[in-house]
Amino acid sequence: MEENFNLSNCNDNDALSVKDKVFKIVQVKEGIKKAFSEQLAQELHNALNSYGISIDTGGYLVGNKFYRYTHKWFDEGVDCEVLKPASKGWQTGKLRIKVTIEFIPDESIVNETESPLDDLRRMINE
Repeated sequence: MEENFNLSNCNDNDALSVKDKVFKIVQVKEGIKKAFSEQLAQELHNALNSYGISIDTGGYLVGNKFYRYTHKWFDEGVDCEVLKPASKGWQTGKLRIKVTIEFIPDESIVNETESPLDDLRRMINE
């Protein structure tokens, strides 16, 4: 399955600076992956349950404590079926939440004294 936590316009060894902190992109991606796979996945499970959407992601029992595989939402996905109108039946598959991490560069500042139309005006006058 494809990598879920992808920053397509940056390489893993690129550096990210936020205020006075500097991180490698790979560190940020790994931190986000762990957060989504652990705490945020559990919060998602709890929030869905509070809205009456109880989806069993499976889990395992250790002693009398049950550990839920909530990370499945962001890793391999949760087994499910979808029924579409005008289809011949239920289609099996996986439901997965994909996370997009983007770096959006600031637009370069255009010289305010020069209009983009100045080039056209020059061409017409020639």
